[in-house]
Amino acid sequence: MLYGIISDIHSNLEALNAVLDKLKNVDQVVNLGDVVGYGPNPNECVEEVRKLNLPTVAGNHDKAVTTELDASWFNKSAKEAVQWTQRVIFQENLECLKKLPLVIGGDEFQAVHGSLRSPLEEYITGIADAMPTFEKMTRNLCFVGHSHRPLYIARLKNGNYAGHSLKEGEEVVVDDFDKIIINVGGVGQPRDGDPRACYGTYNSKTRIFTLHRVEYDVEAVQEKMRAAKLPENLIDRLKFGR
Repeated sequence: MLYGIISDIHSNLEALNAVLDKLKNVDQVVNLGDVVGYGPNPNECVEEVRKLNLPTVAGNHDKAVTTELDASWFNKSAKEAVQWTQRVIFQENLECLKKLPLVIGGDEFQAVHGSLRSPLEEYITGIADAMPTFEKMTRNLCFVGHSHRPLYIARLKNGNYAGHSLKEGEEVVVDDFDKIIINVGGVGQPRDGDPRACYGTYNSKTRIFTLHRVEYDVEAVQEKMRAAKLPENLIDRLKFGR
């Protein structure tokens, strides 16, 4: 089975559409959360996820918009974007966000936004962060998002650890490792210095994950964000992928 793995759409419809167009021939797309936040099209992005019936876990921005998560620890711009989203989101889309589970666990992999220890808040950026999730994994593969930076962290079969940032086209053979956590990067707000939308594919037969990038109309998104009076730093960073 060929999966598309996406995360951190962040109300960026242009990026989402560009990615979904590239994934139209996969068997299943799985979404790792943060459908909303930051960007100008929360309703359209939630509706696309609903229309396609994508298996989706909750992200911290999703649950902040529903008020199920306290957003007081968000930075000023993120908080302003959450408040704007709360004003414009339709009730049926809000209800959809409320129903999102924290973890998806299938026969082939687990999926969570942040980590298995703290699904909404913990970032996995290094081996120390990964250790609690390794202990909670019931499969040898777990997909995460949240940091908007693609990488993998793995426990080798000899007990040592490995990992590094992932670049476009890079492949990871899951069965080379005892356990592996893969961050698929961000669709709607990349933060690894590459402004192109980021996503992954996973072939459950070959057990190979591949990272992909696709260009989208960044300026169109920026124009809509300015019209909505969203914070300028959120607008600017899309151009640079930071």
